[in-house]
Amino acid sequence: MNKMNPLSKYTKVEVLYAKLVSNDVIKYPTGVLVNDTVECGICARSARDELMFNNPDALMNGEAVANVIENCVPNIADARKLFVPDVELLLIGIKLATKEKEYHIEVDCPECGHHGAFERNLQFLLDSAELLEEQPELLLEDVGGLLLKFKPHTWEEYSVFGQKMFQQQKKARMLEDFEEMSDEDKMEQFSQIFEEMTKLSFEMIVANIESIETVDGDKITEREFIAEWLGEQPAFILKQIREKSDFINNVGVCHDMDVGCSSCGHEWTIQNLQFDPSNFFEQSF
Repeated sequence: MNKMNPLSKYTKVEVLYAKLVSNDVIKYPTGVLVNDTVECGICARSARDELMFNNPDALMNGEAVANVIENCVPNIADARKLFVPDVELLLIGIKLATKEKEYHIEVDCPECGHHGAFERNLQFLLDSAELLEEQPELLLEDVGGLLLKFKPHTWEEYSVFGQKMFQQQKKARMLEDFEEMSDEDKMEQFSQIFEEMTKLSFEMIVANIESIETVDGDKITEREFIAEWLGEQPAFILKQIREKSDFINNVGVCHDMDVGCSSCGHEWTIQNLQFDPSNFFEQSF
C-alpha cells in the first residue's frame, strides 16, 4: 500500500509473536531474516493472501506459502530459505492471527472404517512446539570418528523434492490404469519409478547433512562429496543417519494426535500429520 495513504498503518498489525523452531541454534544466512531475532511478529492474512492459496501452481511449487509468509511475518525477508519446521510454525501462527482456532482433520477408523472428523487446537500446537536447544549431531566411531551435523530441509528444498515425488507417484497411478500395456512392461516401468523415488529419498537425506567434520579438522559441506561418501556406507550407518534426518525434519510442532472412533470406540494415534497448505488453509473471506 502507498505509504501516503493515511490508512497504510492499519493494514499490517502484528497480533501475536512466536519463536522460530530453529531458535538461532542453526544459523540462517544473511538475507533470510530482516532482524537477527528468533521471535517474529505475525499478522493476519489479507484477501490477496487468500487468493494465493487458491492458485494450484503456486501451492505446488511452494511460492504461495513463501509469498504469504513474507507478507504476514515482517521479519522474514526470504521465506524460501526458511527451514520447514519454522514454516510450519509460522503457518499455524498466521491462522491464529486470522482468528482461526482449530485445524480440521478427517480420517477413517482403521478398525471399522467409520469416517470421522477431529479438531486440533492451533494455540496448543503453537505453545507446545519444541524449539531446538542444540544442533543434532552424529559421531560415527565406526567410520574414523566423523562428526555429522544436521539441519532441516529449507522450504525451497522441500518444495522441489515434493514436486519430483508427486510426478513419480502420478506416473505410478497412470500405469495402474493403463490396460493396454503388458504386465511385463508395467513391471519394468514400475521398477524405474521405484528407482527414481529411491534416489529422491537418498537426496533428501543428503540435504539434511549440513557438514561432516573429520578428526583432522577438515569440514566438508559440498553436497556432491557428501552424497558420494554416503552412497558407499553400509546399511547400519545409513540407518543411524536416517534416524537423525527424521528427527530434524519433525522437530517443532507435534505431528501426532491421539483419537478415538465414535462408532466402535477404537483408539489409535494419527502419525505424521503435516500442515500442508494445500488443505491446511481454506478460503475464508
